[in-house]
Amino acid sequence: MDITAEDVDKAWFPPAPFGTRGYNQLQVDLFLNRVAATLEGRDTVTAADVRKVAFTLCPLGRRNGYDPAAVDSFLRLVERALVSRESAVMSTPYVATAFDHSHARTPLWRKLV
Repeated sequence: MDITAEDVDKAWFPPAPFGTRGYNQLQVDLFLNRVAATLEGRDTVTAADVRKVAFTLCPLGRRNGYDPAAVDSFLRLVERALVSRESAVMSTPYVATAFDHSHARTPLWRKLV
């Protein structure tokens, strides 16, 4: 599945279930803004960055955090999309330029002739 910047912008996460602590909404939103900018070519978030990101949890009793399970599953999709995007960039073949032999030494066998 190819994820676009529009998909990231439209991502919606339910609130954390009652009795659990959710991810800080501001931190999640700011990180997803960077991901969307990366997909548009304006930032450089990598799959490794998505894998390593950590959000603080809202205090217990406050119902304004995102459900961690929903955020984590969406971030796995984003990570897969960025991995495939990075591997596509890395898999382009490298074409070496032709060697210019004008500066090479004369082979020893030619000197003997």
